Amino acid sequence: MRALSGRRVGLVASVLLLVVVTVMAVAPWVFTPLDPLATDTSRVLQPPGWGHPFGTDQTGRDVFTRVVYGASYSLGVGAGATAAALVLGVVVGTLVGLAPRFVDGIAMRGVEILLAFPEFLIALFAIAVLGPGPVNVATAVGVAALPAYIRVARAETLVVRRSGYVEAARGLGVHPLRVAIAHVAPNTLRPLGVIATIGIGTTIVAAAGLSFLGLGPQDPTPEWGLLLSGGRNLLAQAWWVAFFPGLLITATVVSATVVGRRLRRAGEGRRP
Repeated sequence: MRALSGRRVGLVASVLLLVVVTVMAVAPWVFTPLDPLATDTSRVLQPPGWGHPFGTDQTGRDVFTRVVYGASYSLGVGAGATAAALVLGVVVGTLVGLAPRFVDGIAMRGVEILLAFPEFLIALFAIAVLGPGPVNVATAVGVAALPAYIRVARAETLVVRRSGYVEAARGLGVHPLRVAIAHVAPNTLRPLGVIATIGIGTTIVAAAGLSFLGLGPQDPTPEWGLLLSGGRNLLAQAWWVAFFPGLLITATVVSATVVGRRLRRAGEGRRP
């Protein structure tokens, strides 16, 4: 009973945190009236305190304000890359699952080769081809996540294509493309939606990692990975500059993972 109660508390906390971070991304002015780009040389590297709950950075900018405004960049990249990978994964995975066996075999060998590499390495390779920049970071992270969605969509397609209603639609002479759009693809979305919830956390980490390496937005953009990069050399002198962006990244990723796993267990009919 205590364990169940603890899991429920963890789930509620995760949902609340995700809601707060989402509000930060959509309406950051609700949390702070300050400008994330405003500098004040008289308040350089001030520790957390009244007026600056997260302290100030090396140019006197309010860290709390920059972390709040950074949610729109980090969550936007994570959600955008995940949504793009989800949509393309459903389309490609469904087509591969309905394709002739030799096409399916060739396509899945390519997917398996990509899955053998870490997603972050694939994202780095994509950035090397596309070049640095916030849009290219989102594209690279989405490309890196795509193979996993293709594999799951294809597996679900192989199950759905043998179902009675699909066989009935084929028997009635429904065009294969209409069968794929109306019957097969929608039934692959449920498991992929759960995976996407967990995947948002992964894409946020990947995007922050690329920004940390200087391949994403550039200063003074308030992006979580870039804030971490700006504070890495100040840990001994001003730990708060890097600590709070890192804390938000970690908390958001853990929360998305907790919610995603709870949804997966519910979808499998298991107790939380």
